[in-house]
Amino acid sequence: MTETIKKRIPIHVDLAPNRDEVYSGICLKSNDDIFIFTCFNEETKVFDGFAIIRNYEIDKYREWDEKELNEIKNDNSSDFLNKLPLEKMNNMFECLTELKNEKLIAIFNESDDDSYFVGKIENLSKNEVELKLLNEDSEWIGNEKVKIKEITYIGFQTSYEKELLNKIVAHPSI
Repeated sequence: MTETIKKRIPIHVDLAPNRDEVYSGICLKSNDDIFIFTCFNEETKVFDGFAIIRNYEIDKYREWDEKELNEIKNDNSSDFLNKLPLEKMNNMFECLTELKNEKLIAIFNESDDDSYFVGKIENLSKNEVELKLLNEDSEWIGNEKVKIKEITYIGFQTSYEKELLNKIVAHPSI
């Protein structure tokens, strides 16, 4: 994995058998606790935001082959390099600490593979994060506390979060 990170080679990350998910992107950091990568959007064929996954969720990964590399529509991966303070992001709590000023993040937890929370960090302690939640219509709908040890995935700065933020800007009364 060290060479893959150093060379910025796109990979597929398989979470089976833990979850029925495969994520694609470029790994920026991997340690015993977390795996941080730029996401590749399969629909738009460009790199799109960041994700952090618990490393125990990852069963295996595979570097892209030549055909897959040719599918990249516009290689914008450099837009995501050197944007995060990776040296300060060694576990989920430290990652959340660095994301406190993000306008929106998405969090999946281990109890539900199909739903997730999108919001802004309101409060953070060693054990839990409190999010001010935003729904799919960009309406603030209340707060949710999530235990950090139950978080399996954090996404941020993706087209989905940007789309929700644009709805707020376009309709500030929402």
